[in-house]
Amino acid sequence: MNANTRVALFVVLATILWLGSGLLSEEFGDVAEPTSAPLTKVQVEKFSERDFAPQLWLRSHTEPFRIVDLKAQVAGRIVAVPGRRGSLVERGQVICAIDKEDRQQRVDQSVAHLQQAEIAYRGALQLKTAGYQSELAIAQAKANLEAAKLALKRSEIDLDHLNIKAPFSAIVEDRPVEVGDFLASGQLCARLVELHPLKLIAQAAETDVARLKLGQKALATFDNYPDIEVSLTYIAHEANPKTRSYPVEAKAKNSDLLLRAGISGRLNITLPSIKAHLIPASLILLDSDGDITVRAVDAENRVIQIKVAIVGEDKKGVWVQGLPKAITLITVGQNYVSRGEHIEIYLSSNVQ
Repeated sequence: MNANTRVALFVVLATILWLGSGLLSEEFGDVAEPTSAPLTKVQVEKFSERDFAPQLWLRSHTEPFRIVDLKAQVAGRIVAVPGRRGSLVERGQVICAIDKEDRQQRVDQSVAHLQQAEIAYRGALQLKTAGYQSELAIAQAKANLEAAKLALKRSEIDLDHLNIKAPFSAIVEDRPVEVGDFLASGQLCARLVELHPLKLIAQAAETDVARLKLGQKALATFDNYPDIEVSLTYIAHEANPKTRSYPVEAKAKNSDLLLRAGISGRLNITLPSIKAHLIPASLILLDSDGDITVRAVDAENRVIQIKVAIVGEDKKGVWVQGLPKAITLITVGQNYVSRGEHIEIYLSSNVQ
């Protein structure tokens, strides 16, 4: 093979190698690494479990502690009405006075009959001792004596019933009679309402009534009156068939009679302390099932979603249960991440 032929072959071989190297580099050349997407950056805070005393708020209204209708027990004409409508009367004070007529004389007559019966009975006993009186006569004398005692007692009671008195300190809410009116037996003289102490009535839901106890302290609040401390005196064992709620009663002091019956308000009852977390209300989310949840991060900075139950409210947020004792919650950006996502976090300086 001459020199020209060798040169030509070398040129051809070099050309083929050059072309081949270009194709190979294009097919198998260095492939650039794909650029990974940046992690979502969110703000987190650490929260710890605390003691929390739940507050139960119940709508309430005031009622008189006692109401009594004073009615005549004997018939007669009204001669005095010391108990003025709207006035405060003390226990034992006369509200309506009925004319005595001849009732004092009846008492005196009953006293005389009793004295006569006592003499007759003593005489019968003496005759029995002497053997001149029978057992029947003695029994008759004893019966007459007891009848005379009963008649005296009855006449004294009728005389005492002429003065219709207040059974306790109260307000005369209504007095429909005046001097000169005739009261029949059983007819109304006055209606009394006792406002000290005062009764408060509320309704508790079936989910709340189990947490209430007799004697439990509460705070009664009103729009136009000062707050007062009360204590629970009655918790119903049977629900209202229409509302399915349980009547609850409380008693409050009202010595100045500032509060009237029928005033609306609320009962704030402090329940036994529980463990819970205080978190900002903005962290509350709803999942696809409508359950209340919050988003947190685990040890590997992955998003986790936890169901919680709201047990109270506060000026700083809401109290929830269902979280571990210590938890790191996402406070900013929780709406832009999903469960299981790996994220970048930065810690807020405001630690709860």
